[in-house]
Amino acid sequence: MNRNTVSGDIIDWQLRQMGASNITFVNSNMYIVDFKLEGGLLVSYVFNITRGDKYFLQRMRPYAMVQGKYANTAQIAEFIEKDLSKFRNAEHSRNFDKFIEISKKGAEFAEALENLFLNYNVGKEEMESMEEKLDRLLEHIGQAKEKAAPIQVPPLNENEK
Repeated sequence: MNRNTVSGDIIDWQLRQMGASNITFVNSNMYIVDFKLEGGLLVSYVFNITRGDKYFLQRMRPYAMVQGKYANTAQIAEFIEKDLSKFRNAEHSRNFDKFIEISKKGAEFAEALENLFLNYNVGKEEMESMEEKLDRLLEHIGQAKEKAAPIQVPPLNENEK
């Protein structure tokens, strides 16, 4: 018997005991793809091919971000190609390390926020204060975008495709 099948049966049973209203097993294949860029930066993606040949893509490194669902492999490859091109260009920026650090803090923030609200009864005033600060931060990001020049990402040359 396949060890994955046994593990799947065990988690299925545990989730049903916890009151799961529906469990759907989707026979899927998971792919983890790593790219090491010129400056040593590792960019990693994870995607699943599910029943009906639908694809779900996430970038895992240098920071995690869900990219969404795609209809076919051509769309996955196109997204990754464009994304890598942007990272190849950005890794030459003198501010790139700071960008990565800020991005990781954003992920830490999301985790801390979830921890706070799922484990503590936060008061209305505190919630409103956080929301105001986040609105100001998002406004600040918008202002920074208006002041900054857009990056022109060079097309990939044939050797990189």
